[in-house]
Amino acid sequence: MLVCTTLNKQYAGQERRAVADLSLQVQGGEIYGFLGPNGAGKSTTIKMIVSLLRPDSGTISLAGISLADEPVAFKRLVGYCADEPLFYEKMTGREHLIFSADLY
Repeated sequence: MLVCTTLNKQYAGQERRAVADLSLQVQGGEIYGFLGPNGAGKSTTIKMIVSLLRPDSGTISLAGISLADEPVAFKRLVGYCADEPLFYEKMTGREHLIFSADLY
């Protein structure tokens, strides 16, 4: 189960928080989608869950493993492929997956 508790993220120079007090639970086998207008915090939330961004506050755990306390064990459970691989345009699908895996 993925558990996010009171996640917050504010970017420097911005008045509003990108993510404000977000809590959610996603059970194993569930499909969870993020819908909303630009600037609603969808990408920021996903980047925090996959550990590309650090939340300003709040906690994230997956299968009982805390991202803050056990980051390597947490990352072993997570995969992420960006929706806009801007500098990957010349890579094959396989090369992209290998590159992404190597990042972790």
